[in-house]
Amino acid sequence: MKSLLILIAIGASAHAGTVRHVPPSEATAGEPLQLIAQLGDNADSALVVRYRALGVRAWSNATFTRREDREWIAEIPADAIAPPGLEYFLVDGDHAALGSESWPVEVAVHRAPEAERADRDLARVLGRRSRVHVMTEWIDYGARTIHDRAVDDHYYRVDADFSYALLAYPLEQLRFGYTRLVGTTPDDGGLAHEAGFKVAGWFELGFGIVEGVRFDARGIVAATQGGFALGTRAEVRLGDADRTHVATGLEYLADVGATGYFRLGWATVPGAPMAVTIEGTDLPSSDRATGVRLLYDIAHPFEGGLRVGARVGYAARDQSAGGISAGLGASFDF
Repeated sequence: MKSLLILIAIGASAHAGTVRHVPPSEATAGEPLQLIAQLGDNADSALVVRYRALGVRAWSNATFTRREDREWIAEIPADAIAPPGLEYFLVDGDHAALGSESWPVEVAVHRAPEAERADRDLARVLGRRSRVHVMTEWIDYGARTIHDRAVDDHYYRVDADFSYALLAYPLEQLRFGYTRLVGTTPDDGGLAHEAGFKVAGWFELGFGIVEGVRFDARGIVAATQGGFALGTRAEVRLGDADRTHVATGLEYLADVGATGYFRLGWATVPGAPMAVTIEGTDLPSSDRATGVRLLYDIAHPFEGGLRVGARVGYAARDQSAGGISAGLGASFDF
């Protein structure tokens, strides 16, 4: 009687007639389980299912109710559906209809795919859903001689943010933060002027389209020298951003500039995940020519959730001048 997906026909009693019931092959944890039985013409049936989760001693009851002419239905509540399985038997009044307390029907219970995915994601981050992150960077495009003047072309950037792994797929993560980007760049007349912004706030949603594929979308509001400006950032990533991955993205800040990039990360060296990024950008001013940056990142995760990283690179806006990029970052997971 424990074989699943076979039709079982048992004469329960002269009172109830014949009970026909096909046991389900499996059930999903946290979701109610409906059992369907077909009875004879007798409308006075008192068919009951007695059930319990595997490992539980006490039995619970659920009564079958008529749904159609000869079809009856009972529902085992969601809180009783838990891995690794449940067991049940049917009785009609004082008579056995299917199985018994000593020989019940067993149904395997599996976790929902989303729950199993969340377990894998939580195991990957050791159960730490929250992260505080800070990154500071100096970008130098070198000095240019314009109208016999040497004019510096550089800027610095500070990003600070907090993220929380929601794991409510497809919405995987919420993130919000602050950015400061201030620099000096030459104008058309060869005079240096300040560019960028001192205050920008942003909010980002991380979508786990399928496991291992991520899309991040960010909205930005910045207080620039020309007033408030809107911006956006989007990234598509294959793999884990803290380990081996491939990513490409675009960031746009009105009145400040735009950046496009491609990043390859790998974690083949234990304790030292690395990444290389190629970036094209006109920051810190949209009036400047587009420059190219080549960046190398390396990090080291410590026990307890702390992660420290460093960045070095080279930036050039044309063939005549270039400079070094350098940055430091840290994050703490909890």
